[in-house]
Amino acid sequence: MQNYDNNSCSLEKAQQIIFHTLRQLPGEVVVLHEARQRIVVCGVNAVTPRPAFDESTRDGYVIPHPAGASTDGTVHRYAIVDEIPAGRPSLKILASGTACRIMTGGCVPKGAVRVVPFEECVEQNGSVVIANHALLALETFIKKTGSEIARGELLVPAGEVLQADHLALLASCGMHSVAVAARPVVGYVCTGSELTAPAEELGIGQKVSSNSFLLSGLLASVGARPVNMGLIKDSEQELLDLFARVGADQPDVLLTTGGMGPGKYDLVEKTFVAAGGRVLFNALAVRPGQSVLFGLLGRTLLFGLPGPPHAVRTLLHELVGPALLAIQGKKDPWPKMIAAHVLHRVQMKPHRVLRLKDAVLVLQDGRCSVRFAERLEVPNCLILLEAGRSTYREGELVQVHLPHELSYSYFWQCGQK
Repeated sequence: MQNYDNNSCSLEKAQQIIFHTLRQLPGEVVVLHEARQRIVVCGVNAVTPRPAFDESTRDGYVIPHPAGASTDGTVHRYAIVDEIPAGRPSLKILASGTACRIMTGGCVPKGAVRVVPFEECVEQNGSVVIANHALLALETFIKKTGSEIARGELLVPAGEVLQADHLALLASCGMHSVAVAARPVVGYVCTGSELTAPAEELGIGQKVSSNSFLLSGLLASVGARPVNMGLIKDSEQELLDLFARVGADQPDVLLTTGGMGPGKYDLVEKTFVAAGGRVLFNALAVRPGQSVLFGLLGRTLLFGLPGPPHAVRTLLHELVGPALLAIQGKKDPWPKMIAAHVLHRVQMKPHRVLRLKDAVLVLQDGRCSVRFAERLEVPNCLILLEAGRSTYREGELVQVHLPHELSYSYFWQCGQK
């Protein structure tokens, strides 16, 4: 293991190394009902315009150009020849002096120029009488074909993560399927002789492997297909057997937790290299995360993470998650950075490296504010504390990273704390 102080990567350098190592996954076509949170591989254009026909926006009477004025010129009379509910096409051309009852969403017949709402009309003996002022209104209550979206218009650019609103939009413009990136297969293992599965009885010195639950949930949130490859003891042979399996199966990514560091039983890097793995970096100038490994084993990317869950979560948000988004074609996959006012004074020992602290972003007094996450509280962001600084004043602006899966929704729901 390298000396962290002299040979560790900055966070930005690590991101660059990862980005230049990635290869984008192929695309596949899925039906819209299976496309939420998937990433489109090419721009998606409208197959049909919206609306696909001239559409009534009110319940009323659809009429052609005014005709049949009364002797005093204040009203117009039209013979009612049809009724057009929503969902039934009108095959008629609307002749001069005639009208059709029409409902909201109804298909406007050819020859029609406006819909007059029911409340502006009087029906008498099979005809409708309409005051002259209603025919002069600016609003015609007809939504023209393609007035919202033209045929062929770009609806979703390449690299976009599909949300429910995107799927509704695509369906409304004639699509029932969409080309998206394949989901990356991510095998993950938790290493440590002290770890047990939740259902097993704990012996002295043992602990439940909680990281497996964290990994499964966070990997799925960035579109991956997580594969639990079990628990691995601090054993060179077990780790070599693991890397042999990975070399044969070739998942897109292998993720390990634990076994990273300078200790006697930290064996992940040693056995990875012995199995033919190529190390691209093995230390970060970041806390937590100084003990981290990134490399290649054949076509498989390896992320070797430290064991503490808060470090695992941090590195998943900062490095692993963005890498998985990038190989699916996501543009700008790295965490979103914003400035926020710290809600409390920060006083801590100075460090020579960047520190990432679990935090909670809130909206308070009309501005973005942030505070350290409390014990047992689920964080929704990370505060970036600069290298060499030990003090931040209450109210001072700090940089905050929003993880991908929170950037578009959780922040806006965070409310007052």
